Amino acid sequence: MTKTTTIRPGTQTTIPSTMVTVRPTLAPQPSPIPTGTYTVSSGNRTCIKAVMGLQLMAQNTETKRMEYMAVNPNATETSGSCGTVQSELNITFSGGFINFTFVKQAPMYYVSKIETRLQLSSGGMLYYAGIHEKLFTTKLGNS
Repeated sequence: MTKTTTIRPGTQTTIPSTMVTVRPTLAPQPSPIPTGTYTVSSGNRTCIKAVMGLQLMAQNTETKRMEYMAVNPNATETSGSCGTVQSELNITFSGGFINFTFVKQAPMYYVSKIETRLQLSSGGMLYYAGIHEKLFTTKLGNS
């Protein structure tokens, strides 16, 4: 949002600063998904490095149609924790978050839980989803 102020000679105009939280809007069709790199480290040791594109899908409760929102990696904050058996990757963006829980069970590792929350600007709709399954299983050191 851009505000324009015209200043005439001899007058001064001050515009009060207001903080506006921009909530995501779902699109009716899938859009290009930008790829980001998300890392979690403990000291100088990286325990999670995920290079991925993220897109959320939600069913509009009024139209019963699926709608989509691609997460912009340049507008996210990454946090998490490194553990010997379990590590977490938390990605926060305007209007929501996605959390991944990784489990190491030698000689494999996998994602054991994905949780997401999304609050939309349209109608203030709130979506929450959680998946508790053994997902993306692979050998240690691989992706």
